[in-house]
Amino acid sequence: MTEASDLLAGTAEGRLRALERRGLWYLLLNLLGIFLLALGLVELLYPQTLASLIEYRMSLQNLSLVLFGFLGIILMSNLLALSHRASLRKARGELVKELARHDAATKLTLVDPVTGTFDRRYLDEIIPRETNRADRRETTLCFIKFSLEGFEGVDSRLGYQASDRILQETAQMLKKSFRPTDIIVRYGSNEFLVMMPETAKHGAMTAVRRLLTKVDEWNRKKPVEGYELELSVGLADYTKGKDVRDAMVALDTRVQLFRDQQTPGA
Repeated sequence: MTEASDLLAGTAEGRLRALERRGLWYLLLNLLGIFLLALGLVELLYPQTLASLIEYRMSLQNLSLVLFGFLGIILMSNLLALSHRASLRKARGELVKELARHDAATKLTLVDPVTGTFDRRYLDEIIPRETNRADRRETTLCFIKFSLEGFEGVDSRLGYQASDRILQETAQMLKKSFRPTDIIVRYGSNEFLVMMPETAKHGAMTAVRRLLTKVDEWNRKKPVEGYELELSVGLADYTKGKDVRDAMVALDTRVQLFRDQQTPGA
């Protein structure tokens, strides 16, 4: 997907550069016409001055013809330049639309059809981008992993419609609890991962508490009989100089730690 985007962007850049080069030629032609016209006006207004610089002098009649010719060149070059600007504007608009359509189509292929969140393949594209941005800005990138406890047997006990509903409503609660700039990914069959750019751990925990409040409200309403939603949570952060793989390992460790703490007798 990234290679296709790069190829499309390169093609778009090449087309724009070709149009810009053509515009430069029009500009040079226009400047040449203006220079020659100015030279003709000097000859017309100050013939003695120009005569001292060059040996050859044109008659007034010939000079008038030359001036009209220069005016014609300037007018033509300006008309060509205007036409070129319109072509450039149209081409730029078409390329922007094409890139937007390609980006939208690419994202659709990376969206989980059940929850409407990104699927795990999207992480391969977004993690390098977000870690590079965190490095440039020297900010913290937080990762939060949520696992739906007791979800594995829902299909056999309650049916696939119930399991789909649980996943969909969990995704909706995530979207309402986190910012539009946060990235929500369906990480596994019963897991979600949230990436929070430019966010420290205390800010991430505020969003987690907001989500858990919504989970409590959901459980009180009992929308799916026979299932109570419980989330295990793991949180890790990435800052410049760290290895993002360590953060991903820490997520799994902390999710398991949460589960162990909830197990009676553990």
